[in-house]
Amino acid sequence: MEDFIFHESDPWEVRAFDFEPTLFHNPEFLALKGKSGWRSFVASHLKQKKVVVSLFLHVEHDVANSSRQSPFGNIEFSSDILPETLYKFLEFVEGKLRLSGIRKIVIKASPFHYDAAKSGLLQTFLFNKGYKVVEAEVDAILPITASFEDGLNRLETRHLKKCLESDLRYIFHPVKELENIYSFIHSCRQRKGYPLSMTSEELLLSAGRFPDRYLPVGVYYQNELIAASIAVRITSDILYNFYADHAAAYDHLSPVVFVVKALHDYCQKSSIRMLDMGTSALDRQPNFGLLNFKLRLGGIPTPKLTFEKTVEV
Repeated sequence: MEDFIFHESDPWEVRAFDFEPTLFHNPEFLALKGKSGWRSFVASHLKQKKVVVSLFLHVEHDVANSSRQSPFGNIEFSSDILPETLYKFLEFVEGKLRLSGIRKIVIKASPFHYDAAKSGLLQTFLFNKGYKVVEAEVDAILPITASFEDGLNRLETRHLKKCLESDLRYIFHPVKELENIYSFIHSCRQRKGYPLSMTSEELLLSAGRFPDRYLPVGVYYQNELIAASIAVRITSDILYNFYADHAAAYDHLSPVVFVVKALHDYCQKSSIRMLDMGTSALDRQPNFGLLNFKLRLGGIPTPKLTFEKTVEV
């Protein structure tokens, strides 16, 4: 067994990690959601002093939740550690929380396909420790290949051909123009009766702190903005299509296909291995229209699970 120390640390402490944390595991990102209520647990290598396992939890009343206004908040760890270290870390965290009066732990996992080996190990151990799945969503991951077109089915191939014949073009905007892209997407969602999970102010605050992580893209017919996306770079090799929509007047062109092509092109040039196209759910049930569309683009369905455990006194 390797030599590690398990401890609770200051959530805002600067650390050296033995793995690349996701954006949603960055203390500065979490601080934007409010600095009070956070607790941080880590396993550190005794000799190298690097963090090999890490978990942030936001505590409210007697509930500790790994995600606060973020798409997920997973336990993140090095692929080099032994399974026993991860299992003992789960025991350590639960013991600390029990002593401080926590009665429920909620872990919102990242999409399984981000790293199937890590996800398989962690989720099996969560089941072993008595966690139950309280929410299951279907995410869609698009692998970045040599050709975006090769992954399309016949229908979406026709849609993309129509976009190209209409001389649509895409532009990657600087972050300073993020508000305009947000306003466009927000207006599209309002007409459909769908809310956005973040306000403009909240999004601009995050993008202002992490400008290299946010990617606004617009699709134009002549000089008119007809579709757009706000993508977020989760890690160096994962891009997340956070918000995307199009003007209803251009339904016949299906311009979101062209949005995804733009993001695929960006990933190719930026050594990004996958595009997370997000979950497809409405009122905690599958949104089959949206899911089918993502699968027609070549998306691979993958589970995105939320685990919960009641802590025994």
